[in-house]
Amino acid sequence: MNQIAVLLVMVFAGSLIALQGSTNSAHGKYLTHPLQAAVFSFGSGFIILCFACVLLKTGFPSLEKLQAAPKSILIGGALGTVFVSSVIFSVPKIGVASVVLAALCGQVIFSLILDHFGAFGMPKINLDFKRCLGALLVISGLILINTKK
Repeated sequence: MNQIAVLLVMVFAGSLIALQGSTNSAHGKYLTHPLQAAVFSFGSGFIILCFACVLLKTGFPSLEKLQAAPKSILIGGALGTVFVSSVIFSVPKIGVASVVLAALCGQVIFSLILDHFGAFGMPKINLDFKRCLGALLVISGLILINTKK
């Protein structure tokens, strides 16, 4: 897949984050506590991923392989719970666009740092003026959409 195709796929995937935040927050209003919406979200996602592993015949990870992985990279699920729970609590307070763009700002800033150091064995991409300017433009967008008339 070429770079433009990957970027288009990720634009689509990014649009799903806004939809996920909206639906999870709305679901939280119908339950006893908003965290229950996160439990449902991760539970249903887990079931769908299990079906996908069966349908695509990828199999499930072995305990040996999981144990062999560096412990520092096993926090993805925990980080996801913090993100999803934060979105569920924040959307009703500041709106979907503000939540998504604030999250994007955090992602862009931290991803630039991770890229610069080649964290977790990823390719090292140096921080330069253009990348910093791109981050500043995203931050400017967050400020603009949250500035009252």
